[in-house]
Amino acid sequence: MSNIQPKSVHTIKALLSLLLVLLFIPKTWADVNITTTIRPLQLIAEAIVQDKGSVTAIVSASQSPHHYSMSPSDRIALAQADLLIWIGPEFETYLADFFTQRSSSEHVLTLLQADNIILHNIVDGQVDAHLWLDSRNAILIAELITQQASKLDKQNEALFKENLNQFKTQINELNRETEATLSVSPRKSYAVYHNAYQYFEKQFGLNHRFAMLVDPEVQPGIQEIISVRRRFQEQSPECLFIEPDSNLDLVNTTLAGHQLSTTTIDLLGVRITSRQGAYIELMENMARDFASCLY
Repeated sequence: MSNIQPKSVHTIKALLSLLLVLLFIPKTWADVNITTTIRPLQLIAEAIVQDKGSVTAIVSASQSPHHYSMSPSDRIALAQADLLIWIGPEFETYLADFFTQRSSSEHVLTLLQADNIILHNIVDGQVDAHLWLDSRNAILIAELITQQASKLDKQNEALFKENLNQFKTQINELNRETEATLSVSPRKSYAVYHNAYQYFEKQFGLNHRFAMLVDPEVQPGIQEIISVRRRFQEQSPECLFIEPDSNLDLVNTTLAGHQLSTTTIDLLGVRITSRQGAYIELMENMARDFASCLY
């Protein structure tokens, strides 16, 4: 015989009804939940929502977007996000199928398709996806995030716009400082592990001699290594920019004893802790690392 009293039954039913109502109430009162693919996009989004939302990147600081497989927890994070932000299928190939299914949603930002975004090609017809390394693109991305976050959370629209204005002010100051740092002549010559920095280079008038690799995901053949080794000998760059996940054995094999300084560029924010101003720190570090080689 059940010990549950009629009054308790009515109470339980009332609680269940309330729970169902809460589950289906539009999330106008809730903090914005944003999921990005890579860390630099996370840093830009954090500058806008700050403590009025949560922002996560499914590719962690210790991972490489070039060698990544999506976990079940990543799929859950993507499915639960109010706003999804990615570069596009040319960069996050591992997510192309997932994002294609949601491409019609207004709450997906595909940055390679954004109006007025500055784009450069690596080779003819192949777009360079490292677009966050041009701070003018960062402002455009921040504007898009502000628009979407404001739609999702009307209550904090004014705050998001205020954070955007502050971000723009910080970017303008960053650009002035970077131009002053990198405008000095003469500069030393340099090579790069692969052509990942041209957004930053073109914004501030820099040029590398050559790139070791066309595609860091493809192991070069012996003839390609010999050809690049010859370029090091003939052009004699004074430093080489590599990345945290660069193949150092390949670098040493290619250099074959050629003496030059090597600088690791943190273009994904591996060394940076998430907080307000983190994107600015990412770009300040890049300017400082370039200057340490060039002068």
